[in-house]
Amino acid sequence: MNIKQAYYYLFYKFYKVAMTGAIKSLSSFGAGVGIMALEIWFLFSLYVYYKVFINRHAPTPEFMSFKVMFPFIVILIINYFAFTDTYKWKNYVAEFDQWPRRKNIIGTWIVIGIVAFVLANLVFSFYLMSQINWKQYH
Repeated sequence: MNIKQAYYYLFYKFYKVAMTGAIKSLSSFGAGVGIMALEIWFLFSLYVYYKVFINRHAPTPEFMSFKVMFPFIVILIINYFAFTDTYKWKNYVAEFDQWPRRKNIIGTWIVIGIVAFVLANLVFSFYLMSQINWKQYH
């Protein structure tokens, strides 16, 4: 499985979870939002690691600054062209639905591991930030 297929499989699993919700017509949107949240949380934790380990004097960027908005826009564009614009995801959903049950269960555990890793990474980065006396750096 290449990176593109893995990305679509992650979308597929989020899509399947969203399909269990009340509004099934928004399942692809919900899956896309879930993937975007994971990507943004991962980027945010990388910034926190940068601030903790490399440059504690780095200014905290404002939300509406170019440094913050550019990654959000790039993620939004990538997800738009990967899922919303082309509808290729429908082919991948049909393909992944045909996978054997065992292979799908293994894939589910891998996706759960990725989600757990991103969330644990974010929490750990917050923990590291809380251990620093920031008053001496401002």
